[in-house]
Formats: sequence, C-alpha cells, structure tokens
Amino acid sequence: MKEIRRFLRYLKGYEGQIALAIVLILAVSALSLPYPMIVKHMLDVALPNRDWQLQKLLMLIFLANFVLKGGLQYLNRIILQRLGHRVTSDLRKDIFTHLQSLSMKYYERHQTGKIAARASHDAGAVYNLITSVLVNLVNDSVSLLTVIGMLFYIKWQLALVVIAVLPLFLLNYRLSLKTIRILSRRHRRNWDRVVGFLHERVASARLVKSFSAEAREIERFRTGIERDFRNHNQLQFFNTRLWVFAAAIGDLGVLLLFSVGGWMVIHDRLTIGELVAFSTYMGFLYSPLIRLSDMHGTVQQASTSLEKIYEVLDTPSFVTEGPATKDLPLVKGRVEFRHVQFSYDAHRRILQDINVTVEPGQLIALVGPSGAGKTTFINLLCRFYDVDSGAILLDDHDIRQVTVKSLRQQIGFVMQESILFSGTLLDNIRYGRPDADMPAIIEATKAANAHDFILALPNGYNSAVGERGVKLSGGQRQRIAIARAILKNPRLLIFDEATSALDTESERLIQDAMERLMAGRTTFVIAHRLSTILKADKIIVMKDGAIVETGRHAELIERGGLYKRLHDLQFRDE
Repeated sequence: MKEIRRFLRYLKGYEGQIALAIVLILAVSALSLPYPMIVKHMLDVALPNRDWQLQKLLMLIFLANFVLKGGLQYLNRIILQRLGHRVTSDLRKDIFTHLQSLSMKYYERHQTGKIAARASHDAGAVYNLITSVLVNLVNDSVSLLTVIGMLFYIKWQLALVVIAVLPLFLLNYRLSLKTIRILSRRHRRNWDRVVGFLHERVASARLVKSFSAEAREIERFRTGIERDFRNHNQLQFFNTRLWVFAAAIGDLGVLLLFSVGGWMVIHDRLTIGELVAFSTYMGFLYSPLIRLSDMHGTVQQASTSLEKIYEVLDTPSFVTEGPATKDLPLVKGRVEFRHVQFSYDAHRRILQDINVTVEPGQLIALVGPSGAGKTTFINLLCRFYDVDSGAILLDDHDIRQVTVKSLRQQIGFVMQESILFSGTLLDNIRYGRPDADMPAIIEATKAANAHDFILALPNGYNSAVGERGVKLSGGQRQRIAIARAILKNPRLLIFDEATSALDTESERLIQDAMERLMAGRTTFVIAHRLSTILKADKIIVMKDGAIVETGRHAELIERGGLYKRLHDLQFRDE
C-alpha cells in the first residue's frame, strides 16, 4: 500500500480539519458505548424493581445520547466531505499541471481517454478513501479497543470465548488480499481500454460514419464492455466472498456467545441484562471487523487508481528546464540548426546532421516526401522535443538555455488542422493573448480575412464554435487560427501545411492573410502543394531525415534534383 502512504502527503495543510474530524469520530464512538450499559440497567434494575423514575431517567439519557451523537455525526460528515473534495481537487490540479509540463512524446504514447481518466475517474476514487475509509478506520479501530475492554469488564471468561474467533477475520483477509489486488489491477487496465476506445470513436464520429463502420465499432465496444463485465464480476465475487466469510465468522461468534452465555445465565453466573449488553457490545466488535473486510475493496480500488495517477505524476518531461535557464529576450528572428540529430526512439534516427541558417524576416519552405522529417524539424524549433545532439539557436540563444514559455511566446503556429476550443470565437481568437481589447482583435481578424464572415454570424464574435470548431468550415477555422497568430504578434511563424485541405477560394483568402502576417517575420512553411512556396527566400528539401537540397525555386528546378521531381509530379497531376 505504498501508494496510500504516498497519498497521505496530500493531507498536509489540512491537519486542523483532520484533527477535528478525528475528535468528532472519537466522540461519536464514545457516545455509542453507553447504549448497552443503559439497556443492562433497564433489564437488571429498573424493570425488575418496577422503578419507573429510574426507567424514565435511563430513557432520557438514551434520547440525549442519541440526539448528541446524531448531531456530531452530521457535523463530522460535512467536514469529511469537504476535506475529501478539497484533497481530490488538489490531486486533479496536480495531475493537470504535470500533464502541461510533459513533452509531446507522452501524448503520442497514450490514448487521450486514458489520460483524461487519470484526472476524472481515478482521482474520484480517492474521495471515498477520505470520506469513507478514514471514518471507518478511526472509528472502528477505537471501537475494537474500547469494546474489548468493556467485554472484559462485564465478564472476562465470556470475553475470552468471543475474541477467540478474531484470528479467523485476519486469516480470511490475508487469503483474499493478493487475488483481489490482481483482479483490481486487471479491471482497471480493461476499463482504461474501454474508455480510450470510447473517447477515440466519439471524437472520430465523422470518420466512423464515412466508412459505414458503425456496426463494427458497436461490436468492438460490446466486446470490450463484456470483457470488463466478466472481470468486474470476478473482482466482486472475491470481494463478496471476503465479506460473506467475515459475516459468517461473526455469526459463529454470536453462536458461541449465546451457547456459553446462555449456560452462564441458566446457572446464575450472568444476568439477562449482562448477556444483552454483552451481545450488543459484541455487535460493536464484529461489525467493525466485517466493515474492515468490506472496506478492503474500496481501499484496493483507490490504491489501483493511485498507481495509475502516480504513473502520470512520476513521468519525467523530456523537455526540462535547468536552474540556469532564463527568459528569452525579444528576438529578431535569426534561426540556426547546428549539427542537429534526433530520434523518437533508440532504433530509428529521424533527423541526421541538420545544418541550417535562417536570417531574420526570411520565408523558409520545407519540402519533401511524407516521413522526410519536416514536421520533426518544426517540433524541435518549438521545443516540443529536445535534440539528441547538436543545438538550435535563436538569435544566438540556445533554446535549451531559455524558458519554454518565453520561447513559445515568440512563435506563432498555424497547423494543418486548426484546433479550436469549445466556447466563442472571441475566446479562441485571444487564446494566446487573453488581455487583448476589441480594436486589436478586429484588426487581427481583418488581416486574417475573417472579420466579415464573423459579423455575418448570428452572434458575431460571441458565436459558439462547438467542440473543435465543428460549426465552422475548414477555411473559416484556418482564418481564425491565423487571426489568433496575428493577435499574438510573434517574431517567428510556422505554417504546417495550412492550406493543403482547402478549396481554391479558401486557399486564396488564407494565402492573402498569410502574406500579410509574414511581413517582417521569420517564417517556416511546410507544404506539399508547391504553389504555396514559390516566393520562398530559401527552400529546404528533405528526404529520410536529411537535407538534400537548398535554394530558391528557380535554382532548384534548374538543378533537376528531388525538388524538380516533386514539382513535376505535382503539376503533372494537376
């Protein structure tokens, strides 16, 4: 249970609330102890002597005890629920914060649904650990000790008989522990697969429908759910068996109590009141043991969830900042790659000895077949990954020696598929500059050829875009992305095939917006459509992770190399 012990550090800072909750738990536990003794005095003193005054007094004590205990339980529950939600919120914030620090390698290796499950389902499982387990653990542990003391106080000979069955509870727990732990982990893995599959298919509903693959995906989801159902049943079988055996052991104790205790009453060695009090206290003794067995499932579920959470929190970022890093000052835009090499894994090198110098304000086009390394080139410049060897310099600053935030603040990125968040157009446009005023926003949208279509919408700039911008066309999303980049006012611009999936009219509008945005800025353009890069100051032709040609369009055509072959193939097809 090392995960549980590690989690306890999240309780730091809440010691006062925890102490108050424990005091209330102890008070509630203490208020439970007089019940059997009150009943004993009713049966052994008040009723045999027909003492109605004593009976009324005992009933009033019972009622006062009941009301006070209920009030303390209510207050304790409120405190623990608030504490549980507070700690769960802290854990979720830590998960999200750490996710923001991880490089793209992590996101490429894990399904989005599984990542989201860490902050939602797994963090939620911890809530029960505080609100349920903490209460029962403290309350039942105290009850066990005090009740055993009360049993010996009433009749030590009978107490020895009752506690003789306690080792059986421990044996039952130990026999089930390992199996339940294994099944709990297996269930969590299976459920992660189901959640990941569900998230992917919901996010790709258009693709599924376009291939008429609904029936096939339904069957795959059904298979995953059935597998989870079987695994969950196995887990519940062992959890239930643990609880049933614990209850059976408790019943065995009751049988022993009334067998031995009944004999003692018949032979005047025990009163009826003492037997009733003894049986009530024994319920206080066995009920916690049964609950502790039942609670094991909750603890195991929380432990498994914490394992998954700590897998995320313990994942190191492949992009790190050392103590000597500093903020990048405002740059002119000179970029230099010096003998850069990079690989996503140890088995295949993606970039090999890349050497490039780009002067401020130049337009650089990256060209090459798929898999040539163009996107990796850009990813390294944005420091989504760090180079394996060599260096990338921006105005003579090694980008590994400056803070990631200050670097990316000076880079504007327009991707092939522009991502918009749920919300309004206004929210999305000023995503990179939240404090921007409306005049600046309108100026940016006009420069991006987006202002007119925005005003034509029913709610203008306050129009909702839908998840990932589904309510807009591809060309409209791209123009919003360009407006977002213009508003950010970066020194470097990156266009990753920004017009490759658009119609001719949308491409014309976006190229016009791109030209206005590129003025005076160092710009990198990745494009398969060579018509978009004819004006480039330098074209870098890549193949198999290496630069094979550089030059302007006319020069490269005249050389007759890879660029000319790509050019001829494209224009022949067109």
